[in-house]
Amino acid sequence: MTEQTDLFTTDEAPAPAADTERLPRPRIRTGAVLWGLLMVALGWWVLWIATSAERREDALHAVLSLGPFDWAVIALVTVGALVTLIALAAVIRRAQNRRARNAG
Repeated sequence: MTEQTDLFTTDEAPAPAADTERLPRPRIRTGAVLWGLLMVALGWWVLWIATSAERREDALHAVLSLGPFDWAVIALVTVGALVTLIALAAVIRRAQNRRARNAG
């Protein structure tokens, strides 16, 4: 008779490494967090407008009454907000890298 052995189980426990190094903390993806917060705020605002017929009518009237100059201002403010958000993410990332270099 042949004896069957289980290939996936062993009686030996893995020995812990004598010189275990501490793993670095996982990096928080700041840009993703900031974009996520922006999307949550935008989604909340859209849902708030969508839950009331009066707010929907007011929003539609406001959008339809915008002129070319108003759209240009909105585009400029949007680009400025995106640049500010990207710059904020870069500043936070630089601070995280500096802290990681000083700690290690």
